[in-house]
Amino acid sequence: MLRQNRVYSFKEGIHVCIKAGQVAEYETELAVLFIILSGTAEIQSGDQMFNLENSSVLVIKPQEKVNLRNTGRAELIYDVFFFSCYELIGVTEEELRYQQSFDLIPQSGLYYNQVSVEVKNLATQLIKISAEEAENSKVIFLLNELIAKIEAEFILFQERTYSSSFHSVLQYIHLHSHQALSRDAVAKYFGYHPNYFSERFKKETGWSFSDYLAHIRMDKAKVFLLEHTLTIGEVARKVGYQDGLYLSRKFRKQTGMSPSEFRKGRNFERIFTLQFTGSLLATGIKPAAVLSSYANVPELLREEVGSSIQLAPDRLPTIEQWRDLKPDLIIAPTYLYPNQKMIEEMESIAPIMMLDWDTHDRLEEVEMIGRIVGRETETNEWIRTFREKAECARKMLKGVLKEEETVGLYELRENGNVGIWKSTARGAFNLYTMLKLTPAKRIQQEVLETNKHLIIPENELSAYAADHMFVVVHSVEQSSRISELEVWRQLSAAKNRQIYLLRLEDFWASEGVALEKQLDIQVKYILGRL
Repeated sequence: MLRQNRVYSFKEGIHVCIKAGQVAEYETELAVLFIILSGTAEIQSGDQMFNLENSSVLVIKPQEKVNLRNTGRAELIYDVFFFSCYELIGVTEEELRYQQSFDLIPQSGLYYNQVSVEVKNLATQLIKISAEEAENSKVIFLLNELIAKIEAEFILFQERTYSSSFHSVLQYIHLHSHQALSRDAVAKYFGYHPNYFSERFKKETGWSFSDYLAHIRMDKAKVFLLEHTLTIGEVARKVGYQDGLYLSRKFRKQTGMSPSEFRKGRNFERIFTLQFTGSLLATGIKPAAVLSSYANVPELLREEVGSSIQLAPDRLPTIEQWRDLKPDLIIAPTYLYPNQKMIEEMESIAPIMMLDWDTHDRLEEVEMIGRIVGRETETNEWIRTFREKAECARKMLKGVLKEEETVGLYELRENGNVGIWKSTARGAFNLYTMLKLTPAKRIQQEVLETNKHLIIPENELSAYAADHMFVVVHSVEQSSRISELEVWRQLSAAKNRQIYLLRLEDFWASEGVALEKQLDIQVKYILGRL
């Protein structure tokens, strides 16, 4: 971390206010610390992009250029500090020897939310005193105290988000698996010692780094083999291997068949879905078995899969039961990768297609699954029909919605928070893509343009409110917040009776046929028929 055997040299501290849309540029050979006091910001540092909000902290290594942009509508207020780090490299009776080093700042930056009042107060003092005398011993003392406090808070933040913080490592490996990745390189990129990284990787995922990487590559190879007419050598190079022979050996070891044999076997009769059930139904295939959670089978799809075997989320089949069930293809989401034992057991029974979830355009996802199961014609027909249905709905809504009216998709969360979802979640794809309705301005800027989900405190809701608000609720009791809290009652959507409540169990997953059924509900709400 930052302080071990280190001293710091302070250069400058600035208290900054910039207006909406404005950009600040910094060129420095020093480490940079940002503390966001109010507003939201986007920081470009080298090839990295950080989205910061009120009470965020970011420490980054020296960069040739750092760009900061105010992404909100209000004034952005922040403190920025420039400093050097010196690492202890030798000790004698006469002296301590240091050299400049920034290696203990993670390559991906040190970032966390909810900075404490103590950090903000130390920053204010440091700026005030440094304006009088930058080399004052009090300045150096305050800088050390400030960094020590940030370090302590960052450690607590990591402990609170142990699994979720490591998710960024897994995401990085997944995105770059086609490149020449090594354990040591990834560990260094995220600021871990290689040995600690291996231990933690095993604890978090159950896999060794090399086995995890190999599984990702093999699962991507399966998609290429079933979706495209690439040669085995071309598939190998696309997933990160140099030649087709090596891919074939790895593929056979994992699946028990060669890539060519796997490619020929698209006549699947017993398909099990642990996710993507709605998309498979759009191809005209009813799964033989489904994971019965709402995240896979929303209430709207219950009748569609009523005859399918229901796999309980808390009681998945044992290896013997998997054999008795006799699947010939299992479709699963990549977020299950960390469940190593379950993945290996399923692989020993049938081929698994591990696909990214909450990532693809919803119709592209249906097309991909259609190609995988060899149902391109049926899938294209479903997509054509769905597009026509959405276009018909658009024409009906033109007579109801004014041209300037906006829409938004929200979800009530715990602890007084509200989720605002990008197009892949909770039926938002229907509103923004299929119906082409106009999102509220800040939803457009901060969610759709960035392609990131957003969680906001409920008291900031008015800045993201739309004329028509679809709100996903988890229970009847939770929905009472909308009628009881002033932050909701004051919204124009509430006054105009244009807040529409959606049940989570109906809208948890928005895939294929589920999305089509959700469209009916959303359109009826706007037309006043529900």
